[in-house]
Amino acid sequence: MDKAFESAEIKSAKERKRKIAVCIGATVAVAAVAGGLIIGSNSFSAQAGPTSEKLQDSLANVATTDAETGEDVKVDTEAQVIKNLGEPGKLTMDGATKPSFEVTVHSVKVKKSCTLRGFDETITPENGVFLVLDVSASLAASAAKVVDEEIALMPLDASSFGSSPGENKNVVYDLNTVAAYSCEVDNALDIAVGAGDEIRGNVVLDSPYSTGQIVYDPDKTGGWTWSY
Repeated sequence: MDKAFESAEIKSAKERKRKIAVCIGATVAVAAVAGGLIIGSNSFSAQAGPTSEKLQDSLANVATTDAETGEDVKVDTEAQVIKNLGEPGKLTMDGATKPSFEVTVHSVKVKKSCTLRGFDETITPENGVFLVLDVSASLAASAAKVVDEEIALMPLDASSFGSSPGENKNVVYDLNTVAAYSCEVDNALDIAVGAGDEIRGNVVLDSPYSTGQIVYDPDKTGGWTWSY
């Protein structure tokens, strides 16, 4: 191989890594600022995980029928409640009929590459393909009552999602790669939904599977799955 060409290739690779590092650094800085805004009442980083676990413990376990519609609830062998795209997954307070938390995957777009955030440059996935999810979520204001001294939040960042190659297949959760975080995305989804809020946006995952199922299960104890 020509040395001049090889040198140019190495230089290009180093420049791309530098740009990604700049992009990730900016993301960390923004996250730190967001955390700082919440620290006044409680630390987001300290509360996001424990709060979601406590909330889910305070909400009803998977029932055989939907408390709101009366329809049968179908669960796969991975303890995920089966949903169609556009159909919400729900958590309901014990004894209540209206859901306290809802999350819906409306659509899944499969991409072989994306634009590096902040730069007019193309990057590729680390795991296989990028999945751009259109997600909406809501958390009832009453959820704040079950966590008293803590912030009532349900996480929605990329680490809250997983994917599998199909129904009843093992789920992979490490989809929040550097590449996924570096993608330019329109209407980015907030990293969490708070009590009394309703949000919608896009989140990027880096998945091995171009077809299969998306799973929302932040605590890895059972959630909902949508085929794509």
